Amino acid sequence: MKKIIITLAFTVAFTACKESDKIAETKANTETEKVETVEKPSANTFTRSIENAHQKVTFLKNDAVSYDFKVSFGDNTLFDGKITQKTDGTMIRMDDKDNGVIIFDGNKVYANSADMASNPMTRFHIFTWSYFFAMPYKLNDPGTIWTDEEMLSFANTKYPTSKLTFKDGIGDTSEDWYIVYKDPKTNVLDGVAYIVSFGKELEEAEAAPHFAKYNDLTVVDGVPFATNWTFHNWNKEDGFTDQIGEAQLSNIEFITPSEYTFYRPANALEVPMVK
Repeated sequence: MKKIIITLAFTVAFTACKESDKIAETKANTETEKVETVEKPSANTFTRSIENAHQKVTFLKNDAVSYDFKVSFGDNTLFDGKITQKTDGTMIRMDDKDNGVIIFDGNKVYANSADMASNPMTRFHIFTWSYFFAMPYKLNDPGTIWTDEEMLSFANTKYPTSKLTFKDGIGDTSEDWYIVYKDPKTNVLDGVAYIVSFGKELEEAEAAPHFAKYNDLTVVDGVPFATNWTFHNWNKEDGFTDQIGEAQLSNIEFITPSEYTFYRPANALEVPMVK
């Protein structure tokens, strides 16, 4: 009996030591993971900080937002009018000052004139400017792919950045990419380097990347919006360089759209996707 008790005690002690070793090993692994997380911030941490700075939760509580918008490159005005879009990006409406109307009803794009319907830039306009406006809230859309955070310098300031690409089949041009810059102090979206592959080969697009700089923040119902965008040439070494375009936004307001706001206009024609 005494021998059995001694053997049992030894077994319990041995098992306890093994469990203690496992706990110590698990704790060590956990501490290592914590250190690695601090040293290499994840893309999720990068994007969430921008979303929080731009009050994504508050933004999405609203049904839709509208704003006056004018964008020009050189002496060429690309659009001058009003844009209305659902905050979740599912529907968009553009009304220009010449009574032109473009609608994305969540499925197809329509225009109320034959000239706009046959113009390949019509789809570019309705998806590009609304996307730049809503970018702080689109960073974690389905199909987005992010690289690890990288510090890039411009004008003696180091900016946290991360590159955004897309899975095949996302949007009209899934080969587009963006390098997102955030303000190192406030986490607001400072600007994005990007390519436009619409209507051109990828190699040609990547030879001339541009940069959209977000300026002049104004707060509307608790949500900050950039009311001036400047467009520049860009390269990774120098950052954004000479200015090539500009956009102005005004009269930004959250609205409740009517049941007809995003309906296809009477006699409107479908705008086909460019192949």
